[in-house]
Amino acid sequence: MTESSSVDGRHLSAEGFDQYVDNRVPMTLPVPGAPAASVFINPVTPELGLRIEIPSVSAAPETGLSNVTTRVTTFDGHWYLEVVVTNGALFRDAYPVLCAMIDRVQLDGMKPAVALRATLAKLSSLLLSSATLSREREVGLFGELLVLGGLFGTLGARDALQAWRGGDAQEHDFGLPELDIEVKTTSSERRTHWIESLTQLVPTGVRPLWVVSHQITPAGAGAGRTLPELVDLVRSQMSDDALRDRFETELVGSGWYESARDRLSTVWTRRTPSVPHAVTGDFPRLTPDAIRTDWVPMGRIPDVKYRINLDGLETTQPVPDIVSRAAEFEG
Repeated sequence: MTESSSVDGRHLSAEGFDQYVDNRVPMTLPVPGAPAASVFINPVTPELGLRIEIPSVSAAPETGLSNVTTRVTTFDGHWYLEVVVTNGALFRDAYPVLCAMIDRVQLDGMKPAVALRATLAKLSSLLLSSATLSREREVGLFGELLVLGGLFGTLGARDALQAWRGGDAQEHDFGLPELDIEVKTTSSERRTHWIESLTQLVPTGVRPLWVVSHQITPAGAGAGRTLPELVDLVRSQMSDDALRDRFETELVGSGWYESARDRLSTVWTRRTPSVPHAVTGDFPRLTPDAIRTDWVPMGRIPDVKYRINLDGLETTQPVPDIVSRAAEFEG
């Protein structure tokens, strides 16, 4: 690599990148630093992507974008997260954004999942998006924003945003100083919720874990809000650019993109009051410890998804004030 084709010794310049693309030869371009990372180009497929080492295998997060995908791969005994752009016409615009994600991890010390959310916020303005959010994602994000809005009144916008984990599937939805909150939202007539893994309802260390259960329904005239209206309400609480940027990053990581707002016209309201539950011994859940036996090869069952029914389940422990306020926010 010549000095004229590189940028500060880390990334190709735009001119150097164009030469690789025009040659139409698959290339892998390592980026110095830790964790190990590289950019790869396959003009024939076509694919432009980044590959960055992660500590262990995990589910690849969904992007909500038509022309960018994620996947988890393994090379030489190491696991890597790949973010791949699949439209060759967008390679030149997407390339510096992918390089920025690598810099966020190697230079700024971000976790790959956090850097990915920030990167997708940029990519979403470049790449064509899916037709709309799924109804499941719409309902789930509505519930998370209700809790976020409820935390604003107790913690303030800055600390509430710091607590929100957005689209990080490795963490509970909200990490507060003294406890964690997992938000579950359903639009069904019964208070049933999907649990996405065996670890989703496992407390982190000794920190108490609470589930806030929302049950919402399409509203009649004059009641409730659409998801875009709730997004705008929460967005209006951001007092400076740094907070707005953080909010937009977490929002995109949770599945939102602006081009979908005109198609999200359902007005939602609570079917029943929201209910907080302490995740203790009597709470219905499957965990690795609960099902681990000598005859179940758990290493060969990478994904488990199940549904719980909370209809009529009593809250058996005193509800912390911060959890109660988070669950009661009306939006």
